[in-house]
Amino acid sequence: MTDQDCLSPQEASYIAHNAYFTLKDWISGQPAIGMETRGNVRKMVIGDGLGTVAQAGGANTSLRGTDLAGARLDRVFAGSTAGVSTGFGYVLSFSRSGRRHVVVATRGTRAEHSKADLLTDGRGSMATMPGVGPVHHGFRNTFDSVKIGLARDEKRLMDADVVHCVGHSLGGAVATLVATHFAGRGKHVKLYTFGSPRVGAMGSSPAMEALLGKQNIYRVAHDLDPVTMFGPYPFSHVNGLPTDDNNMILVSPTGKLLSTANHEMSEYVLSIGSPDVTWNTVRLRSLAVDRDNAVLARWLLRSSDSPGWMTQSAAQGLSYLMKSLTHVLKTAGFVGVTGLTAIDLFSATLANNLSRQAEAHPELMGWLQRAAGWAQQVITGIADITAKVIRGILVAMMSVLRPIANQAIINGYGRGLPLPLILGGATAVAGAVLG
Repeated sequence: MTDQDCLSPQEASYIAHNAYFTLKDWISGQPAIGMETRGNVRKMVIGDGLGTVAQAGGANTSLRGTDLAGARLDRVFAGSTAGVSTGFGYVLSFSRSGRRHVVVATRGTRAEHSKADLLTDGRGSMATMPGVGPVHHGFRNTFDSVKIGLARDEKRLMDADVVHCVGHSLGGAVATLVATHFAGRGKHVKLYTFGSPRVGAMGSSPAMEALLGKQNIYRVAHDLDPVTMFGPYPFSHVNGLPTDDNNMILVSPTGKLLSTANHEMSEYVLSIGSPDVTWNTVRLRSLAVDRDNAVLARWLLRSSDSPGWMTQSAAQGLSYLMKSLTHVLKTAGFVGVTGLTAIDLFSATLANNLSRQAEAHPELMGWLQRAAGWAQQVITGIADITAKVIRGILVAMMSVLRPIANQAIINGYGRGLPLPLILGGATAVAGAVLG
């Protein structure tokens, strides 16, 4: 059944992409610290949209050619990341079927001169979000700064029949908190995220789902988008279960396992931004994705430059490790972490579990031995499946992920494109689970 109140995939993806134009000089491809003029943002969001070639692979993402052609740009607002204020998003209003709609769009990560966005992304401690519980501290701080600008549109937002919160990357995380805030005030809210990292910790994600209604959360991610893949335990996605109807994981567009382009908002526009694409279309496309953790294992172990340097059996071994880690995440909760790092806890738990299972299943021993060999660890028998060895394998996985994030900074900054988040260091491997 079609939800008449929701944005179409094209509308949502265009809105998320256009949020970047609020950053000063993003239009010219030379973004800087500051906020773009309202006139220029209006031109890009609901005007002729000229000049978008560098930012969207040649696509004009102005809403003029969509059903939102009559929308009104109400305000461009700032946000603060690590104490640096820049243009961060806009408020848009329109009417549809006799109902009043307001859109809050928030942009994703940028690495300008201060690298402030990246500092916010990497701040993985927790802060409390009223009504739901602990959330990512850096995202909460940015949300608090955005809330100041949104206060100027208080009446418009509270009078709306529907509030739409839209964002990509860091913007998706902030949009999640904006949506939670207004849902907590009794508003009917729709949330649309593209390539968003995990935001809530422990029980916060289920609490946000209950507050918003899972049917009102449209989560879109490419299956090999690095931002969605990992983050520090115990953060988790909203609508992150494979069984969630609106958890729409799409085949990554580049065809390359280690391509940082899988995270770019321009690629999400190309994936779902056609006028004939509906949410049902996107859901059907997501059925083609292998959601098994073998995807993560293949991504970690292969390079587009040398696709044959890892055997399938080693990938199976790492896939089993990631499945076990998924099980631990679901069953262990946060109990027992006090005094230990998450990676230490998981290493000990995995070693205990895998020792018993490898004894009963000889083929698993072969897989683990090959995975260990890849990580320069040694497993000759059951006694060698120790927390130290498993930790070595997990840290080796992170050593693969880290250069990818570093390369994303270089590529993204040089091309003026949205950047992937960098979440944590070696200890962040505890969150390296698809979903």
